[in-house]
Amino acid sequence: MSIQRMVYGGTSYFGDGARFELISEIKKRRYEKPFLVTDEPLIACGISEQIETVLRDAGIEYVRFSGVKQNPTIENVQAGVDDYLSSGCDFIVAVGGGSVIDTAKAIAVVAANMDHIDVASLEGVDKNEFPPVPILAVPTTAGTGSETTMDYVITNVQEKRKMACMCSLGVPKAAFLDTELMVSMPIRMTIATAMDALTHAVESYLAKNAFEFSEMLSLEAVRLISDNLLTVIKSPEDLGVRKNLAMAQYMAGMSFTNVGLGIVHSLAHPLSAFYDIPHGVANAVILPYVLEFNAPVCLDRINRLAKAFDENYDGDDVYEALEICTDRIRSFLKEVGLSMTLQQLGVVYEDIEMLAQSAYDDVSTLDNPREVTVEDMIVIYKSMY
Repeated sequence: MSIQRMVYGGTSYFGDGARFELISEIKKRRYEKPFLVTDEPLIACGISEQIETVLRDAGIEYVRFSGVKQNPTIENVQAGVDDYLSSGCDFIVAVGGGSVIDTAKAIAVVAANMDHIDVASLEGVDKNEFPPVPILAVPTTAGTGSETTMDYVITNVQEKRKMACMCSLGVPKAAFLDTELMVSMPIRMTIATAMDALTHAVESYLAKNAFEFSEMLSLEAVRLISDNLLTVIKSPEDLGVRKNLAMAQYMAGMSFTNVGLGIVHSLAHPLSAFYDIPHGVANAVILPYVLEFNAPVCLDRINRLAKAFDENYDGDDVYEALEICTDRIRSFLKEVGLSMTLQQLGVVYEDIEMLAQSAYDDVSTLDNPREVTVEDMIVIYKSMY
């Protein structure tokens, strides 16, 4: 009998005003001075200020770093490490979506392991020798689940590819999923990040290493997203809906950080690296095509997936179930006005073979339930062009 291992970070808070629990966690852990990692858009819309106000009201001095890009780069990380080392801080507070939290994780690892200042040498699993600087995460989107994962993805601009890095000791020590902060996010970003979470849920459910506990988390995440995604468009200030999406991203994150993903992410990573396409948008376009590609080796699980997408479905025909899944995903894209083809995203057709090779080499390919070749990648890219 094989043993399954689950990586889990620590304390988590869900709901309205969860950000105020930040102070109790700081005091309980005897942290002193936070290095606050965020980005300029979050400063501009006032979300970062809400966390900074919490810190100031508690008399906590902090240093802010806002040099994070949509698809964070090695250079972003190195700049953050320089600022951290000169700040006198002893821990990190990450305020933002996946890009911010991923950048914070990389800064945390490198700052404690300066022999990895190149960042590229961290690609893979647990390449660092020493534990990273501790992180408290305040996610502002319900998408990546980065607040509960050991994964962080950094773009290597010179090589035009995304590097998947993993540090099992780098999962944030505490997470504060505050629905009041998430309400402030533009609805288009809300949808794009929710589609990212949906991709995490579907891919982790079908991943090669999935098992009973991860499958339970993945299916519940699919159900919550399917039930709440369109509702949030009509009622963006509904905190209950926001909380459901936040819990869904968290569960999907817990699942995939333990069992892996698949070729949706393999195919999406080059699109972000070459064209700076938002990760959630790329995933959303690719997901139904990969689901169709993987279905022949996942027939026993497709019916359960369809029932998570549609609670009224009670059939047992696997191909009908597959159609329910892909139709529901495409209906989400159409309803919210997200791009549905690579051409709409600005991808150059002549780049497809190069993109396919990069996708094949991506670490997520190893977790895909169906064996795949570079030629398969080319066919999938062309089918969604």
